[in-house]
Amino acid sequence: MPNPKNQPFDSFDSFEDFFQQAEQRPGYWVELAKLDFTREVLNRMKQLGVTKGQLAVKLGAKPALVTRLLSGNNNFELATMVRLARALDAEFRSHLQPQGTTAMWMDVLHEEPVRPAARAWNPAEYKPISTEKERLVHEPVTTAA
Repeated sequence: MPNPKNQPFDSFDSFEDFFQQAEQRPGYWVELAKLDFTREVLNRMKQLGVTKGQLAVKLGAKPALVTRLLSGNNNFELATMVRLARALDAEFRSHLQPQGTTAMWMDVLHEEPVRPAARAWNPAEYKPISTEKERLVHEPVTTAA
């Protein structure tokens, strides 16, 4: 099978042919993994409202390093991936996915999420129904057909 790296673009029958041959190269999968991880970091930053500068402070690094790491043109080490995850209040996980399958990650809470105090239940805001007249107002009305 010809190597797409050494083969000129015009020698492929279609882009699909080029793409299928590119998938045969390990470099394709390495780049895809780096882009996937970068996308996850950016999504997590957005969820938390963390800027690149704030992430740099959490990492104890210069903002230029964070910009380079998130540019998509980098070579992550596992230690760097773990540090990024921890700085974003997350855990780094990796797994092997058999070809022809789709992985579906599901985050499961281990305990009930803490509600902000402003939104918590306040029984003083509610009063019990005390009169027969008030009870009647809140009962469902049925009509004869």
